[in-house]
Amino acid sequence: MAFNSVLVLGPTGGLGQFLVPELIRRKSNFTRIGAFIDLTRPQSAEKARLMQDSSGFQVVVACLGNHAIKNQPSLIDTALQAGVQHWYPSEFGADLTVGDNWNERYYRDKVLTREHLQKRASENPTFSYTYFLNGRFSEWAPIPHFGIDTKTHTAHIVGSPDMEQSLLGVADVAKYLVCTLLEPPTSQERIYRFLGENISWTTIFSILEKIQGVKYTATFKSVEKARENQRKAIETGNIDEELAASHQVIQGTGRTLLPGPYDNDKFPEVVPKGLEETWRAMLEETSKFLL
Repeated sequence: MAFNSVLVLGPTGGLGQFLVPELIRRKSNFTRIGAFIDLTRPQSAEKARLMQDSSGFQVVVACLGNHAIKNQPSLIDTALQAGVQHWYPSEFGADLTVGDNWNERYYRDKVLTREHLQKRASENPTFSYTYFLNGRFSEWAPIPHFGIDTKTHTAHIVGSPDMEQSLLGVADVAKYLVCTLLEPPTSQERIYRFLGENISWTTIFSILEKIQGVKYTATFKSVEKARENQRKAIETGNIDEELAASHQVIQGTGRTLLPGPYDNDKFPEVVPKGLEETWRAMLEETSKFLL
């Protein structure tokens, strides 16, 4: 049975702000659509109480940021008590099983969430979950988190110019995600993989220069330098810098490339936008993105 009632956690974030409108656009396929936002980072009794109101929803899609992902195990348990049948964890990125991703600090809380989902599914035969993988949002490639400043047209990148990454525009991610909601699960664990394109830093800068009409100044640094920055961030207790450095290591070692097979062909009604079109729209409406 396809899901017809869905609750979105984090409806105003990088993905949620696109997912909710897409759900509304396709509201004829659903009987109930809900969204829950809580901007406080710590878990709390009030947050747990509000989550108990998830009764009546079949599926929860968690679109949570880096600091909220660690709360998913307790949120999953609360949702289970309320009768939720299916969970989409906050993944929407690289494959955690590629290379040493499983042990990277950036993915630590996603790994803990996966382990918790597997444990709860083993205890509850009617509970299931979906891992949604898309490499990286196209709009996140040219941001300061990865070393690019689109205002000063400078970049400090971990890795080499020919290093590729898998990208897919966030609006297209939302479209594919809604399509998967309408496809009944046949097992307790299912995985979807969607690809826009694999693209190198050289091509990324070429596209940015074409759009903005300005030459970029880019320097490339070693993975070891990013590791050094990560160690310093740990020493100073700066979690954001620690996460950024870990993420840059993942990028610099090619571990954001999403392996196939891909599921795009299952949903031919979705035609992903190209990178140039996506970035032109992004740079015209920067308030929605992390530029």
